[in-house]
Amino acid sequence: MNNKNWLVFSFSVPAKHQGFRVKIWRKLNALGAVQVKNALYLLPAGEHHQEQLTWLAKETEDQGGEAVILAGGELLHTPDAQIRTMFTRARDEDYQRLEEEVRSTLANPESGDIQACLRKFGRRLEAIRAIDFFPSGRGQALLRMLEEVGRHPQETPPVIPRRDPATVQGKTWVTRTNPYVDRLSSFWLVRRYLDPGARIAFLPPGEAIPRQADTVVFDMAEADFTHTGGLITFEVIAEAFGLTDAIPLPMRRVLRAIDLEEFETAPEEARGVKRMLDGLVAACPDDRQRMELALAFFDTLLASYTATHK
Repeated sequence: MNNKNWLVFSFSVPAKHQGFRVKIWRKLNALGAVQVKNALYLLPAGEHHQEQLTWLAKETEDQGGEAVILAGGELLHTPDAQIRTMFTRARDEDYQRLEEEVRSTLANPESGDIQACLRKFGRRLEAIRAIDFFPSGRGQALLRMLEEVGRHPQETPPVIPRRDPATVQGKTWVTRTNPYVDRLSSFWLVRRYLDPGARIAFLPPGEAIPRQADTVVFDMAEADFTHTGGLITFEVIAEAFGLTDAIPLPMRRVLRAIDLEEFETAPEEARGVKRMLDGLVAACPDDRQRMELALAFFDTLLASYTATHK
């Protein structure tokens, strides 16, 4: 759908037919159209959209109104990137409204059958995704949330505020000594996706947590990033910086199962991954050496999931 060809639709109806105007507006919204200027609606060019707009034009004219369709044009005064952003923003607003409704329902489980509600939310989500022509990733994130809630309906997913990666550039990441799965994978996430030059520092037991502007504290009590709700630190960092699309869900579930020691419902490979990780820890008593070797370990783990899910 990424092209510079748009369908432009404009219509007008007599003042006595305002109800019909609302009907056409709703149909345009259902198609995923965005409004530019006052009476111009845009859709990506395509046979399906052209057919639907043709029907809307006929319906408008049958009601005594007027409609115009322009096909295969480029709006010279409006950059193509700006138009795509308009589509993305419109769908993201739809996702936000649906997510707020989902969270409200989960916060009040007495309001009805949660599984039935999840099915209803799933259908609405698919309807939005069907007209999400230029996705930002928010729809996929909401789908993952619904899948997680479906497995654990009693748990309300925590709200993780979004952070700008620029705010952690050039920082030293501080955590406890003797790093294991959550701290190792969290710093791997930082190095690979946020700041390739990020530094690591380990805080000895009993030492006060530093609060300097050039440090980021993680996986500790009162840290900048730590366990939140049912999420481990690795997942919190991924959510905060919009990295969940980069890490397959099975891999995140494995890391969570190892950290929380919840293997009953984990992917079958979780115990094997833990055994390999335990071997790495045993072979590397030095914290810094362990952290460096863990980078390659998680690179390999990610590659295994990426190859599997192509």
